[in-house]
Amino acid sequence: MRRLCIRLLEALLPVDLADQIVGDLVEQPDRGGLWICKETIAALWHLRRQRAKGEERTMRFITDLRIAARLLRRSPGFAAVSILTLGLAIGATTAIFSVIEPVLLRPLPYPDPGRLAFIWERDRDGSRDNVGFATIRDYASNARSIERWAAIGSWLPTLSGNGDPERVNGDRVSATYFHTLGVHPALGRDFLPDEDVPGRNQVVILSHGLWQRRFGGDSTLVGRPIAIDGNPMTVVGVMPASFDNVVSPGAEIWRVLGYTNQPWTCRTCHHLRMVVRLRAGVEMGAATAELDRIHAQLVQAYPKDYASVGSLVVPLQFEATREFRPALMALGVAVLLVLLIAVSNVVNLQLARAVRREEEFAIRTALGAGHMRLLGQLLAEGLLLSALGGVAGVAVALVTIPLLVSRLPAGLPRAGAIHLDIGALALVTALIVLLSLVMGLAPARRRRGDLGVALRSGRRLASGGHRATRAGLVVGEVALAVMLLAGAGLIAKSLLRLLSVNIGFEPTHLLSMEINATGPRYRDDQAIYANHRRVLEEVSRLPGVSAVAIANQIPLGGNVDMYGVWDADNPPTNPELVPSGDRYVVSPSYLRVMSIPILSGRAFTEADNADTAVKVALVSAALAQKLWPGQNAIGKRLTIGSPTDPPRTIIGITGNVKHRALDANVTQQWYVPEGQWRQGADNQAVVVVRTPGDPAALAASVRKVIASVDPTQPIVHVATMEQLIAASTAQRRLALVLFAAFAGAALLLAVTGIYGVLAGSVAERTREIGVRSALGATPSQIIGSILEQGGRLAVLGIVLGLIGAIGLTRYLRALLFGIAPDDPVTLVSVVLLIGAVTIAGCLIPAMRAARVDPSRALRSE
Repeated sequence: MRRLCIRLLEALLPVDLADQIVGDLVEQPDRGGLWICKETIAALWHLRRQRAKGEERTMRFITDLRIAARLLRRSPGFAAVSILTLGLAIGATTAIFSVIEPVLLRPLPYPDPGRLAFIWERDRDGSRDNVGFATIRDYASNARSIERWAAIGSWLPTLSGNGDPERVNGDRVSATYFHTLGVHPALGRDFLPDEDVPGRNQVVILSHGLWQRRFGGDSTLVGRPIAIDGNPMTVVGVMPASFDNVVSPGAEIWRVLGYTNQPWTCRTCHHLRMVVRLRAGVEMGAATAELDRIHAQLVQAYPKDYASVGSLVVPLQFEATREFRPALMALGVAVLLVLLIAVSNVVNLQLARAVRREEEFAIRTALGAGHMRLLGQLLAEGLLLSALGGVAGVAVALVTIPLLVSRLPAGLPRAGAIHLDIGALALVTALIVLLSLVMGLAPARRRRGDLGVALRSGRRLASGGHRATRAGLVVGEVALAVMLLAGAGLIAKSLLRLLSVNIGFEPTHLLSMEINATGPRYRDDQAIYANHRRVLEEVSRLPGVSAVAIANQIPLGGNVDMYGVWDADNPPTNPELVPSGDRYVVSPSYLRVMSIPILSGRAFTEADNADTAVKVALVSAALAQKLWPGQNAIGKRLTIGSPTDPPRTIIGITGNVKHRALDANVTQQWYVPEGQWRQGADNQAVVVVRTPGDPAALAASVRKVIASVDPTQPIVHVATMEQLIAASTAQRRLALVLFAAFAGAALLLAVTGIYGVLAGSVAERTREIGVRSALGATPSQIIGSILEQGGRLAVLGIVLGLIGAIGLTRYLRALLFGIAPDDPVTLVSVVLLIGAVTIAGCLIPAMRAARVDPSRALRSE
């Protein structure tokens, strides 16, 4: 009997309960069979009751959901508005989260990513600079905090063979680069240390995307040479498809740096970046302190080679997102505000609906339904509503995320990881649960006494708690709308000011494209210059071309090419402290094509574009003022780059141009004729074409002509100058579009909330309004009282919103240009807009109150 009972209990009871009861049976072997049977029957009866209770709860929950669905079907307007509001808010939140999470929050896809960092040299003003190769070696040799290190330089190679010539983005890196990151090729091998020397660095590693796109995923490619810049280089590896290149987004090919003691490994050549893996347990601050000590020793040993005073150690996670962090964080805050407004609006609708259902609740209470039973019903309704809103939100996110990705600024790291993933779905699930609790619990806040009154009178009564809650929600909605509108207004005004700045040239009707003269035919400078002259000649013959020029770089083109310059008659004691200027090596027609003004002196002529001509230069007004303050720079002599470079005579002063970005500080430029530049001709050059018509329509013809000059030279970055300007403001434009959309939605929801509260108030006060009308109150007085009620809510929300906006908009500083975060004109405009829209939202309930018939209102009681 005992064994049978034990086996029966072990088979039927849950493990924890079976262990407890079976333990009792085993520990009391002297008990008789009757006691054992009694204990077994009691345990099985307990199990049955537990199962029955669980089934009862499940059936009750299913019944509550069915009732909730039936109620939503009976109120299609309420259901549609609530689901649409929640869907849009959840969808927007999910879409923005899907961008922020992989870019800002998710750990980098490398082993132990918290130990990876960039190292920069720090100038006296706190700004950062790249690092020279000799300095990198000294850092790596003397810093005990560094476990591994690598140097990185930019590279723009041209691939030939296997189709048309193609220029790709790449990096020249130390052989230790991938080892420092902790990643390895999927095919082939990593770089070898003995390949990181001149002559043996003709090896490359490809990204998985380039391998698939250019070479069709040929697994036999590893170990074979490919043509790069006209030279054979061996492919030794292919990175895995999962490799996320955070260090240099967009790079698709890597070549060994191969530096030893060449001239460009000097301490003053700040053209490399340094990425390191710190030793385990070393904090960033400790590493910075150690490198500062090493840097101070280098400055003492080489006083003429350093203008900087220290170093900066920046976590790779932060550095990779530094440029985009302000805009993404601002958008994250904005979408959270929209979510709060949407939830407030739906809760407000729920509260208004709860007032209409007071009689129902009173009857159910009178029939014996307890408070917890009613609460369960309300929670089921909130869960169903939020779940439907969540489904709609997922649909919105599926449509929104691809659109959002297409509008993201170029160079955003980890853009490939932006999609609706399990993390985003987990967020939606969490929002559904949270919203179901909020929407279920908010209507449950009512006084029991009101139920009896409702049952006796048959009227719908809103408790004081309900009215206060609804009013508070409306005030919150208005406040949040003010904050969003203030942010949108500041960004819009900032963008307008940014687009109105004087960029120093005329961008309309300008077309640009880059060409790259590579290969055996361009072994010397004269061959490159001859190619440029032929391109200019052929393009100038095209119909619709007013003028054409060539330069090594153009404003807003994304290049940073600077040389140190100084007064040749007053050489500096430390060349590292001389000012730098943007290098422009140009054809004589360049300033005319770009419409850059000559403030004094003259422009270049064709006679200047010869190696035998007198060495001349043009300088911008900012550079002239820097080198010769208060003096006439015409006729002064300028030294560029190296002290051994022959001085050049200044023949003209040009206007300043915005070189790096519209919001960047004014930089200094200098110009020399292309034919006079003998420090290495630029294989990579930019062709700029001015046309009286649409420059984009001329692009195909210009490409065709350039290709006819040399079919092997790739043509890339074809864009109008207006497109380049738009690209430089892409972050602000995206922020403006989303802020404006969020602010518009917030304004609509806030006004809807005010309308709902006032409409409900008019319905509740119908008898009061009827009595006042019967006693002589005029329609204007009744309208005034309703407007006053709505105005109080709006004014309180505006005041709170202004306080919040002044605090919140300070975080928008990185997106603003020429405007303070607390700009009074913007804030006043927001107040006027909110006030005008609020009045419009109050008028309909006010007019309805004014039309109340006193006799009908009194009889309805």
